[in-house]
Order: sequence, then structure tokens, then C-alpha cells
Amino acid sequence: MTAAIPSIDVDSQTDRIPDSIAHLGFLFLKSPSVPSPASIERMFEIAQEFFLHESPEEKAKIGYTTGNVGWIRVRQEKLDADVHPRGDIKEAFNMRPFDSNDIAQQPLSLSLARNQQDIAAFSRSCHQLCMRVLEALAESLNLAKDFFTSRHSYERPQGTILRLLYYPPTDLREADRGMEGDDIRAGAHSDYGSITLLFQKDVAGLQILLPTSGKPTWLDAPVVKDAILVNIGDLLDFWTGGKFKSTVHRVVLPRSEIEAGPRFSIAYFLHPDDDVLISRLITSTSEDETTTESDKRSIMNRFGVDPNAEPLTSKEWLAKRLEVTYRFKNEE
Repeated sequence: MTAAIPSIDVDSQTDRIPDSIAHLGFLFLKSPSVPSPASIERMFEIAQEFFLHESPEEKAKIGYTTGNVGWIRVRQEKLDADVHPRGDIKEAFNMRPFDSNDIAQQPLSLSLARNQQDIAAFSRSCHQLCMRVLEALAESLNLAKDFFTSRHSYERPQGTILRLLYYPPTDLREADRGMEGDDIRAGAHSDYGSITLLFQKDVAGLQILLPTSGKPTWLDAPVVKDAILVNIGDLLDFWTGGKFKSTVHRVVLPRSEIEAGPRFSIAYFLHPDDDVLISRLITSTSEDETTTESDKRSIMNRFGVDPNAEPLTSKEWLAKRLEVTYRFKNEE
């Protein structure tokens, strides 16, 4: 397959981000100074300690809530419930941004609380890198450099999440069931927010759906040493009128002995501040004459947004998506 995820040096080629990410919606950022390689490695150590050594009883004390924080047990999340109704074979832990004193704004387990200063520093560094990406995207749209960054604060109320992920070892004999069968590590989905940073370690398994009109074609996303995978989320796709598109992706069951082992990853899901209105399609500082009313309605319909309804806030957008993922309705 000739398609490949582009890769750039983030510290010297920031201006190449928009063109590099526009086609597939994914891009490898190589050799970033922030977050540092040491801090990334430290976060994987913290994640492994939590998932492998915390007791089930301790995890249950900090179980997932409708605030989109806490521990998610195996099969609790159903990212593609129609195809994989049994749920995803993974654990996760969601953390909101930390306060001005780097204190968690939610209950933590014993091991996470012990390491919260390191986690807070990593969370802030992820936000810093996201701001660099958003600045590049804004300038490519002829918007003010701070158009997006001014709407993505770290400490104001918003839906941004730092997520630790653990995919338990899986029997290779069930690998064929990860494509169209009952089981999968993470069902096919696109991310809900603005952009996502993904940190991978050793074990592959992520696939992205290529933008083709024929039979669905999946591209394996490799694990690239000293590189962070960044992708566009649905909200930014919608916000920019499809100028930067989100891409469906999934994590399949193992196809090799290496993939059959435990898989860890870390994701930083960036969302705008809760009160930011996102229904207006931003394409330039003035109205984009090439974007017709029909185009706008098509984009709204693609994300299930009523074009005749009142504008959605970022908070409302996220709530609608989470309701589907966790079947929250009437289950407060």
C-alpha cells in the first residue's frame, strides 16, 4: 500500500503541519522538545503501575462517571457498538486538567496520587504542544494566530482529557474476530474534540481508515520511535468546514506474538472551553465564498447537528457524543 502517515520534525518544520495533516487527518511529530522523551517514558511507567499493580477494589473507588473522568473497565466502553456490541477489550483512566497548583480535580488512586506532580507536568506539556499545532492550523486558514488557542485554555472549564490506556494480552487464536466479529481492542471511531496527541509504546495495532470511496481500506499506523501521533478530531473538522478532516480509526486484535502481549498508550484529547460556540463553520477571517449553504448543511448532517437548531457549545457537543458511547441517557 502506497499511503503512509506523514512525518515532520515539529521543532523545525511547524509550518508544514497544515499540509501534512490535511489529507489523512493524522501526522507524526518527530523529536519534540515538549513533552520530553524522559517525561513520556515516566508516564508509561506510571500507567503500568496503575493498570498492573493497583487492586480492582482500588480502581473501583475511582470508577468512571458522567463527568468523563475515572477508571473504565474492560468492555465498558463501546466505541463501535453496532459492529462490536460486547465492548472494547481495554482499560482506561481519564484525567481532567490539573488546577493552578497542579492538584488533580478528581479522585485518584494511591499510585496516581503519589505521582500527580509528574502527571500534571506532562498534561501541561501536552497542552503546550497542542497550542503549537493549533497556531499553525489557524494561520493556514488566514485566521489570527491565536484564534484557536485563545479558545482552548488549560485551567478554564473544558472537556480536555489525559487518558491512560491498557489493552490486556489477547489470545492470538481470536485475532480473526477483531475485524468484523464480536471482539476488538478499540472499535472504529473518530475522536470527538479538536485534536488528539497519541503516545505509543512498542506494540502496534492502530489502524486508520483511508479516505476512499470504494471498499473500506485500513492503513496500519506504525509505532515510530521518538514521535507523537497527532490527529484531527470531529469538532475541529466541523469547525473548519471540513478543511481539516477527522479520520476513523480503530485498534484491532493482535496479528502477531508481539501484538498479543499487553499494549499501553497515552492520549491527550484537546477540547475547546465549555462555553465556546462551535456551530459556525470557520474557514477564513471573512466568509468563504466557496463554501455554499448546501456544503454547510452537509457538514452539519455528517456530525448529527441540526442546521436549524441553536448553536452548540463545546460542552454540549461533547455531551452528545459521550451519551452515545456510554449509553448515559437517563443513567445519571
